[in-house]
Amino acid sequence: MPEESTQTSQSTEHVNVSGYRFVKIDDLLTLQADMREGLKAAGVLGTILLAEEGINVALAGTAEQISDARAWFDTRPELKDLWLKESYSQMLPFAKLKVRVRPEIITFLPPEKRNETPPWEVHEAPAMPPEQLLQHLQNRDDITLLDTRNKYEVASGTFEGATHLDISHFRDFPEAVASAIESGELDLKKPVVTFCTGGIRCEKAAPYLMEQGFNEVYQIEGGIINYFEKCDGKHWDGDCFVFDDRIEVNTKLEPTDVTICRTCHTAVAPGEFCVCETPGDYETLRALEMV
Repeated sequence: MPEESTQTSQSTEHVNVSGYRFVKIDDLLTLQADMREGLKAAGVLGTILLAEEGINVALAGTAEQISDARAWFDTRPELKDLWLKESYSQMLPFAKLKVRVRPEIITFLPPEKRNETPPWEVHEAPAMPPEQLLQHLQNRDDITLLDTRNKYEVASGTFEGATHLDISHFRDFPEAVASAIESGELDLKKPVVTFCTGGIRCEKAAPYLMEQGFNEVYQIEGGIINYFEKCDGKHWDGDCFVFDDRIEVNTKLEPTDVTICRTCHTAVAPGEFCVCETPGDYETLRALEMV
């Protein structure tokens, strides 16, 4: 079935919503077809990833269209009251509606290990409200802020003093953590606060860190986007890479009007050129649709 495209006025303020839920989903192909039909009727655009482990959502539309999409989700018991973070933009950040079935809604483990412990059965790390993290930062408390994102995202911006693992894809995270522990870059005894754009990567990263022996692990509730809204981006340096046509937003959740390097996927300021020397990785580019 071809992907759906809808024409929407660029002068309208669009509502952008994103969120996820780890929950067991059966009969994925039937749900995919029903969801495509229901969301097409609502008029929203965006990308939804479905897997046996759950759902990952990024949609945009008018307030009425988003309301209709939420109402459709509520008709499904496993998706009822799905938490979706809202932001607003004058541009419509998606060109089509895509509902896709994948092995994972966020790629992390190799195929042979994906079903060892389903994500909905994993004890997740405690979520730290953005306001609590801000208090820690203002107090200069001795914590490790661990950026779980890819290096091209970190290039757009990150927390002041944060640690990142220089990874190109989230599936590289476990190996990078092992190396950082061995080198002493990560201290098992120090509290760790993980963060990513919307929280989904931390839902896998934080429990993994707990399994590796970290004494205290947290994840920012709602991710970077929620922190921007609740704390005005204090102690954040730069902007935030996002996986839609906006490419990057500032701490007020406004598009920064950057372009993107199709080789290394780094955001590039208007009128400038990327000086990367990395050859194009087509597997990465295909996987970047929603990470």
